[in-house]
Amino acid sequence: MLRLTRQTDAGWARQALSDVPALLADHARCEQKAAATALSLITTYPEHPMLAQPLARLAQEESSHFFKVLSEMTRRGLCLGRDAGDPYARGLLAVASPGGDQRLCDRLLISALIEARSCERFGLLSAAAPAAGEERLGRLYGELFVAEACHHALFFDLAGRIFGDESSRTRLAELQEVEAELCRTLPRRAAIH
Repeated sequence: MLRLTRQTDAGWARQALSDVPALLADHARCEQKAAATALSLITTYPEHPMLAQPLARLAQEESSHFFKVLSEMTRRGLCLGRDAGDPYARGLLAVASPGGDQRLCDRLLISALIEARSCERFGLLSAAAPAAGEERLGRLYGELFVAEACHHALFFDLAGRIFGDESSRTRLAELQEVEAELCRTLPRRAAIH
């Protein structure tokens, strides 16, 4: 269960696949940021030792995904380019609590939502890529779909273990509304979010 309250429009995958270079560059940056976020959470919250090992493994896996996407870009003669930022992630982080344990709870739940949205969209890309003549890309997104499902579950689980299931679910419901509104209002583009 992805815990998303709004589904991505079916035409999104076709539009994203119409500009594969932009899609891959954005995706590579998303994997970089996911690895950096996992490491940042370990460093910022050392008083929660239960974060260290699972997030270190996650950072390692996200780095390997970055390498896979970067390898696909290299195979196609593409370069990463500059990061213009992710308005979706910025929008979610803008509503995070400013400090303390509530900020940790928010960061875990926001990371879970980002991973859930990525998972959903990787599934859409996996299904749509072969029709766009991108069978290899379809296989890559199919493989990453499985991993993202585990990633989003990890963040939800950590939030529940640290802050309690009821408290986490209550805050998640608030963040889901923000996430759904961002998906509704942000322009569609050849990007994961």
